[in-house]
Amino acid sequence: MSIFEWFTIFLVCSIGAIVPGPSLIIILYIANTKDFISSVIASIGHGIGILIYALISIFSISFIIKIAPFTIQIIQFIGAIFLIYIGSKIIFIKSPDEQKIDQKLNTKSLLESFILGLTTSLINPKVIIFFTSIFSQFLDDDYNLFTKIIMAFLAGIIDTTWYILASYSVNLKTIKNYIISNQKFIFFILGLILIIFSIYLIYSSMIYFLITN
Repeated sequence: MSIFEWFTIFLVCSIGAIVPGPSLIIILYIANTKDFISSVIASIGHGIGILIYALISIFSISFIIKIAPFTIQIIQFIGAIFLIYIGSKIIFIKSPDEQKIDQKLNTKSLLESFILGLTTSLINPKVIIFFTSIFSQFLDDDYNLFTKIIMAFLAGIIDTTWYILASYSVNLKTIKNYIISNQKFIFFILGLILIIFSIYLIYSSMIYFLITN
């Protein structure tokens, strides 16, 4: 894989992690009600869940490429459309309400924090759709096992790192206030980047299809 492809995967996975949702609410809830270490452990658990979904997506796509290589272009096209949908949702996203968290989620140990982070990512079916949309654009039958595993680990590490940083920012009022006051602009830029990237993927797929046919 080229450096550009690795950077693109890094960028899209980062955007996916940054977008607020139930996972962010839960991690920040742990950071507020417990301590920073508990939120770090929960972030690691969440990242492992993301890693598992990334591995499932990567090896499922690889299997499809082997048994029905002609379908990969269809998957790539549908995946790009889904990413455009995600990008549009990011642009018009609303801030999650931390008050809606169930008080029963309060964790009493580091193990419970880890399990909560892990299950939060695993019960979200949109994650595997998101990763399928991303990795289908880059996977090739020639890639070795090591490359595929690194791709999955990259997604997991990005996710873990983001939630740790988000947890840490809870105690940094300057950063927290800046993000809150500029969140509409930030999410607009992130959504726009994802949409432009998705349109490029559709264009590339169409050009490839026309050339090969």
